Amino acid sequence: MRRNLIVRAGIIIFVTALFLYLLYPTIKFNYLMSPSAKEDLKIEDPKAYEKLLSNSIKLGLDLQGGMHVVMEVDVEELAKVLARNKDDRFEEAWKEARSITAQEERDFLTVFTQELEKKGTDLARYYGTKSLKERDEILDYLRGQATEAVNRSLEILRNRVDQFGVAEPTIQKQGEKRIIIELAGITDPQRVRGILGQTALLEFRLLKEQQITQNVAAKINEYIKGQISPGDTLKEEETRDTTIIRPEDLFGETTAPADTAKKDSAELSREKLFKENLFFAYPGDPQRLLVPEDNETRLKLVLQTPEIQNIIRTEAGEAEFLWGKLDPNGEFYGIFLVEKQPELTGETITEAYPQPGSGYDAGSFGKFEVSLAFNDEGAKTFSRVTGANLNKRLAIVLDRKVHSAPVIQVKIRDGRARITGLETMEEAQDLAVVLKAGALPAPVKLMEERTVGPSLGKDSIQKGMNSALLGFIGVTLCIMLYYKFSGLIADLALIFNIIILLGVMSYFHATLTLPGIAGIILTIGMSVDANVLIYERIREELEKGKTIWSAIDTGYSRAFVTILDSNLTTVIAGIVLYQFGSGPIRGFALTLIIGIAASMFTAIFVTRTVFEFLLERKIIKKLSI
Repeated sequence: MRRNLIVRAGIIIFVTALFLYLLYPTIKFNYLMSPSAKEDLKIEDPKAYEKLLSNSIKLGLDLQGGMHVVMEVDVEELAKVLARNKDDRFEEAWKEARSITAQEERDFLTVFTQELEKKGTDLARYYGTKSLKERDEILDYLRGQATEAVNRSLEILRNRVDQFGVAEPTIQKQGEKRIIIELAGITDPQRVRGILGQTALLEFRLLKEQQITQNVAAKINEYIKGQISPGDTLKEEETRDTTIIRPEDLFGETTAPADTAKKDSAELSREKLFKENLFFAYPGDPQRLLVPEDNETRLKLVLQTPEIQNIIRTEAGEAEFLWGKLDPNGEFYGIFLVEKQPELTGETITEAYPQPGSGYDAGSFGKFEVSLAFNDEGAKTFSRVTGANLNKRLAIVLDRKVHSAPVIQVKIRDGRARITGLETMEEAQDLAVVLKAGALPAPVKLMEERTVGPSLGKDSIQKGMNSALLGFIGVTLCIMLYYKFSGLIADLALIFNIIILLGVMSYFHATLTLPGIAGIILTIGMSVDANVLIYERIREELEKGKTIWSAIDTGYSRAFVTILDSNLTTVIAGIVLYQFGSGPIRGFALTLIIGIAASMFTAIFVTRTVFEFLLERKIIKKLSI
């Protein structure tokens, strides 16, 4: 018995320590760090800041403030854009179908087809091809294009939101043609509207030549070194791998003067900002510079300064640095010096699809590629650009982010191109989606917008915390007054239950919302139900004249089935809510399910261990219940 108690007590101590450890990032980020300390950490050590933030419980839109936006792909306009040889009958049928569906909940494409047939024509006249002749085939094609347009819109909006820098945004598809976007912590709704309303910009830009890139790098390095005082120079030379990073490749950074901090809270003073080894040349690709992930924020500030812009303008003319993707190891970004003016934009792309690499091309055999097709105007421009820039590199840029920069090997006359050397089919599929996203065939309409101000969010947090605190105090006092010392043990189990609940939420990076707080409050009330059942059963056994040990053993054993049955049915309901509910409902369901699971552990395992430990050590001889 003694050994069994020691093992169970050890489990309780271990679980308590584990969940307090999981909860520590949340406590540190929200209560132990000042806003200025958070800002300094974000700039000085972005990786540590992101890790701390990701391990913390995040606040939802209703608590933190922000925007809830619903956007819809305009299927009616898509049908119009895709049509060929449009005439008066088409225009009249289109307008009538749009008018009907605006007043009635009917499928636009079905109504449009019926209106065309009323006017003596059909879909094949405007959408038919050699492979699309039948009405049902054309309808399937149009619905497929609508679905694809929604998926491409999702990619565009994700890129736009990422550019805005929102932490943990929610972007999801609703129904067949709507997209829900939730941006927590937004303080500038007008700017968000502008970003979401923009069309994704796909561009093809030439990279500056290798010598120009190296000259610009050397000049920037020379300027930065001149700004760093000897006492501020970081001692990184001792640990640097000289076979990869040469002194002339090292970069520092600068920023705007300290008096501009009000305009951009992320800016640092020169003393904090300047630092060597911000980025360096990549030995295998002289036209790409590598940036350690930790230096991303600093370097972006550097490249915006007038001094650095002047160096780029003097050495490279009309050029700018654009960022690439993070490498597979998550350690370095690539940046490229490219022409400011694009040679071609995504407006001319008609198709982009992934495929396995060609067996006739040794460079792409065993890998994957993306095949592109341009319209007539794009084909002519692409032919001219590729013919005039053989053996140069052409960067493929979406929303000012370089996705790849292949070498132009031949003049491409047929309006088709391949992007080769992709490692996986998933990478090829993602790139194809990105490329086609720049040529979105249908507009996206703003259908709904709700803005929650930060003050309302803080008020909601305060009221929610007050409710939880009052509920906790009320429950603990009632259970203590009614069950005396045994009620105190149940209260300790209740505290342990809340620690487990919040620790699990922190581990799974859950988002806390108002319904989530409601779930926690409900958990506080429900978690003592198990103890009530157990204690009443123990009372009955004691009234029958049984010993304390026997009453506890019987009380827990016989109450277990009832507790399991009642909690199991509640968990099933919670799972259904989580599976089929929307954001707020899922938040409530998640906290409810976690809370019930934790209450089973604390009410049955923890309280019994405490009782038996106290009786074994003879700390109590009579059960106060």
